[in-house]
Amino acid sequence: MEAGNICRPLIVLSACLNSEPVRYNREIIRDVFVEKLKKFVDIITVCPEVSIGLGVPREPIKIYLAGDTCRIFQPATQVDYTEKMREFSLSFLKNLPAVDGFLLKGKSPSCGYSGTKIYRDKKAKDIVKRGRGLFAQMVKEKFSDKPVEDELRLKNQQIRQHFLTRVFSFAEMRNLEKNIKSIKQLIDFHTKYKYLLMLYSQKKLSELGRIVAAYKKGKLDLTVKEYSANFYTALERKPGIKRELNVVNHIYGYFSDKINENEKRHFRNLVKKFEQEKIDKTPIVELLKNFAWRLGTEYLIIQKYFSPYPEELD
Repeated sequence: MEAGNICRPLIVLSACLNSEPVRYNREIIRDVFVEKLKKFVDIITVCPEVSIGLGVPREPIKIYLAGDTCRIFQPATQVDYTEKMREFSLSFLKNLPAVDGFLLKGKSPSCGYSGTKIYRDKKAKDIVKRGRGLFAQMVKEKFSDKPVEDELRLKNQQIRQHFLTRVFSFAEMRNLEKNIKSIKQLIDFHTKYKYLLMLYSQKKLSELGRIVAAYKKGKLDLTVKEYSANFYTALERKPGIKRELNVVNHIYGYFSDKINENEKRHFRNLVKKFEQEKIDKTPIVELLKNFAWRLGTEYLIIQKYFSPYPEELD
């Protein structure tokens, strides 16, 4: 399950993304990032439309509003597939093993996590809004604590980094839940995730620390269960620049009296450019990582903040 010291996440992937010719027009979507990602994750593919009996090729289906409810309809055949889609989705999601996230096809009436056209009525002429496909809606309802994205949104660097951080962190948490034998393993896990948790939520970092500290002998399973539930929710909100700066400055504190003036000046210049949104955080993170290696700061070298997922996916 692991490559190096990184656990392989298990994700649900829309079958049409670099996998199978299951779209309504037999097309396979070739996405460069999805192709790279597949080398580092295990996948379960799904095509809800084929799974409810629609053929390939097929007439397109559309989502329309009936009151406040989204329904799926095939205008060419005048057939409503809403109940079949809901029944399949509930069954599929109920029978999934423990997964770390979902990567679905953008704009799809079934899988679309964003950008799906939602029409005013069955005629599918007037677009009321854009939202989620029916299967994607149910994924979010049933797996609200897991990352769900589509390949179109992942073209945004910050969204992609957030998704990858959560998926790979959740895989490691799941692996720990499955194999933990002692409280030391949980302490080690919490230690190396300290700055990543600080980045996402100082409150959750403290809360998780209290859970570890409150461990009582013979209660390892209960402690791990409480810890994991809070860990999954801790990484929910994508962090902004202020949180990044807070972590960067905390880590910099380890080196501020050990580096020369030129290095300090270089660090401050990078931070200023990051604050002004002229650069992303990568040069700052790499510089701090270099300080950690050069000065032998083992506590920092192991931090997941520096490498929450394989660098090949950046």
